Amino acid sequence: MAEISHERSLDEGRQISLRRSLTETQASICSFTADGRFTGAQPDWAILTGQKRADYQGDGWKAAIHPEDILTTEREWQIARLKGARFIRVHRVRDRAGEWKRIAWNSVPQFDDEGQITAWTVLQVDLTDLRQNSREKVMPLTGTLPALEYSSIMDQLGEGIIVTDVLGQIVFVNDAAVKLHGVRTLDVDPDNYSESYQLFTIDGAPYPPLELPLARAVLRGQTIVDARWRIRRPDGTEILAIGTARPLYDSEGNQTGGALTMRDDTARHAAEEQLALLNETLETRIEEALGERASAEEALMQAQKMEAVGQLTGGIAHDFNNLLTVVSGSVELLGLRLAKIDDPKIQHNLASIGTAAKRAAALTQRLLAFSRRQSLAPRPTDLNKLIGDVGDMIQRTIGEDIIFTADLMPDMQHIRIDSHQLENVLLNLALNARDAMPTGGQLSFTTEATVIDNGHPELMAGDYAVISVDDTGIGMSQETIARVFEPFFTTKEVGKGTGLGLSMIYGFAKQSSGHVEITSQPGVGTTVKLFLPVHSNEIG
Repeated sequence: MAEISHERSLDEGRQISLRRSLTETQASICSFTADGRFTGAQPDWAILTGQKRADYQGDGWKAAIHPEDILTTEREWQIARLKGARFIRVHRVRDRAGEWKRIAWNSVPQFDDEGQITAWTVLQVDLTDLRQNSREKVMPLTGTLPALEYSSIMDQLGEGIIVTDVLGQIVFVNDAAVKLHGVRTLDVDPDNYSESYQLFTIDGAPYPPLELPLARAVLRGQTIVDARWRIRRPDGTEILAIGTARPLYDSEGNQTGGALTMRDDTARHAAEEQLALLNETLETRIEEALGERASAEEALMQAQKMEAVGQLTGGIAHDFNNLLTVVSGSVELLGLRLAKIDDPKIQHNLASIGTAAKRAAALTQRLLAFSRRQSLAPRPTDLNKLIGDVGDMIQRTIGEDIIFTADLMPDMQHIRIDSHQLENVLLNLALNARDAMPTGGQLSFTTEATVIDNGHPELMAGDYAVISVDDTGIGMSQETIARVFEPFFTTKEVGKGTGLGLSMIYGFAKQSSGHVEITSQPGVGTTVKLFLPVHSNEIG
């Protein structure tokens, strides 16, 4: 066993002790070839049966097995040979006095490097005189050899079991322990065990052999509960083992060895690590979830506010527009009636009333645009051509101190839009950018295509054209951005802005099944993105 590397090999004195123990327990050992034949000297078999070497060589040993038992023994051995596993068989053997003895075989296969059986080591125990309630007297578990009657039971357990004598020599290993290590046997030379499997601490460092749980139990008499270590198998896979090691004592309190029970704890350890990670990140995830919820609630409140303001504004603008119609009509009638009166003051007052009515009508139209109640005439439009046509007007409007550029994506799909209203929108955005750059700067229009999926809070899934208007102006704070689309909200001085420009753009975008977004940073500039749905058919 790899866990007690310095106490593994048996010297001549231990060989004598082993032989004495076999004698005291009425046990003996025989060696067979891979196909179940005797070769060479088998002194224990000769002592038991009285057969001479010439008699038991090859298959001659079968003559000492009871005729009614030999076929079953051969069949079970053949099954074990095919499986590459040990087998336990109790059959009758004729002893040297000619009497039939009940002999138990515990047959263990030996393997070569390729996993082929090369030989069998058979432990024989005479059970003839055993009483059912005193089997432990034949081979006590704490003795040099494992109790045969316990072997088959131990091999059925899911947990691995390893038992050693007081010197650390392995005396019993069940099948589960062998499988955990990924080898066919743990009975390897201590100097070469790492070629078969390697043992590491939980952190991945090589485990000092004398510090392993079973080594500490045997050498120091310590009980180690729920220790964990890693086993790297010959195929390179690793498992995390958990086990408990205890020293073993005889009835007089003398230590006779040690025992280790172990199991694969890889899955549970991974689950524990995952749970610990989840607990560590729980607070962060809760904060993120709360932040996302707050953002969603804020967006919903903003949308509800804009909807409510839009409905109120639309109702007022509609009624106000009706009143303006009466005012404008009355002014025209008065102008006709008073046209013959040569009074410049009257004519001036009528003209002022007419001009104010027209300005009020324009204001009402913007309010209707924000509330999405203006009359639109959408038609398929080449976006790049529209921006090219309005570019000269924008350059003249913003002045020579501002550099205007247009980066238009080629082969843009057409959009279905009211082109006259879109021109007004672009001109309005250019004027806002000009006002944000009183000492000059750069203004650029960019077009691109994008696809919106179902996760967007403001847009239906589909293909969209995006118009980006970027300036290098004074920028806006986040508090200002949150209110820029509200009617009559403005950061300009009194008399220099109505606060309806961006609200009109917002309403136009929404009425056109699109959306508008603003990002800005004080001292850096502002970007306005206008999302407009792509028209499904090309212009004919």
